[in-house]
Amino acid sequence: MIRILKAAPGLDQSNLLAKVLGPGHEVIEYDPIVPLSVQGRDADVFLLRDVPVTAAVMDAAPRLKLLQRLGHHVVGVDFDHARKKGIPVANIPASVSGGDRMVAEHALYLMLAVAKRANECAAALKGRQLSRIVPFALTGKTLGLLGVGNTGTELARMVAGLGMRVMAVKRTADHKLARELGFAYMGDMSGLDKVLAEADFLSVHLPLDLATTGFVGERVFSRMKPGSVLINIARAPIVDRAALHQALLKGPLGGAGFDVFWEEPAAPDDPLLQMPNVVVTPHIAGTTYEVMERLARVAAENIHLVTAGRPPQYLVEEAEH
Repeated sequence: MIRILKAAPGLDQSNLLAKVLGPGHEVIEYDPIVPLSVQGRDADVFLLRDVPVTAAVMDAAPRLKLLQRLGHHVVGVDFDHARKKGIPVANIPASVSGGDRMVAEHALYLMLAVAKRANECAAALKGRQLSRIVPFALTGKTLGLLGVGNTGTELARMVAGLGMRVMAVKRTADHKLARELGFAYMGDMSGLDKVLAEADFLSVHLPLDLATTGFVGERVFSRMKPGSVLINIARAPIVDRAALHQALLKGPLGGAGFDVFWEEPAAPDDPLLQMPNVVVTPHIAGTTYEVMERLARVAAENIHLVTAGRPPQYLVEEAEH
C-alpha cells in the first residue's frame, strides 16, 4: 500500500487524487492538531502547500519518496536536507495545469464584479430594495498590467474581446510580446507613471520578493486615475495594506478586487471586507475543478514514477522566497 499524506489543510477537497490513483494507494487527510512529523511517519509521499517540511519532519518519515506540490509555488521545504536524503521535490507548473488561464479568468471576474457593483446589488436584492445602483462598463476602458507574466498575457488576450485598451510595464523588456498581443508596452518600471495616469483598472502580476513587497503603496495610489480599480491575484504583500485602505476611503481608488489577502483566512471583521466597493475571494483563482483534475492526474503520474524507482516530472531545486 502506497500512502500519500496531504501535508497541509484544504488540499484536494474533492479527493480527485484518490480516484485517479485507484486501488493500492491510500490518500490520508491532514490533521491540524497532530504534528506533521507524527502524521508522516508511514507516508511514502507528502502533498505540499504551505506547512513547513523541515529536516526533522523528513527524518521522522523513513518511507518518504516524494515531496509533491499540488500546484506551482513551493515554499517551506528544507531543500538541502531533501537532497541529502535523496527525496525529490516536484511541482506542477501552471502552464501544465492550465492555472495561468484560470487565474487570468478570475482577474477578469473581479474586474466585472467591481464594475457591476456586485456587493451592492446582492445587498439590494437581499433587502428587497429597488436600488438605483449604476454599474460601469469595461468596454472602452484601459487596463494597466503591472507585470506581464503568463497570467498577465492571458488577461491581455481576454480583455481584447471586450474592446479594452491594454497598457503594461514589465521589469524586463519584452517588445515582441507587446507587438504579438497588440498592447501598449511602456517598458520597464520607468514607464509606470504613464500607465497609472491612464489606467481605469490596474492588475498586479508581479512575483513577491524584496523589491516588490509593499510596491503598490502610497506613491502608486497617488498617481492613479480618480475612480480607478485595483485588482490583485498575485500576492497580498505586494500591496501596502494601510495605503490601500486610505486610497479606498479618500481616493483615488473607486474599488478593488482581490483573490489574495494578508492573513488567510481573512478575519470577518476586517475593515476592507466591510467596504461595498471591495470584492474579495478566498484564494481560489487557480483552483477550478478542471485545474484540480489536471493537478491530480500529474501528481498521480509522479507517484507512479517514484514508486517504480524513476525520477518525477517537474523537479524543483529550491524554494521560492
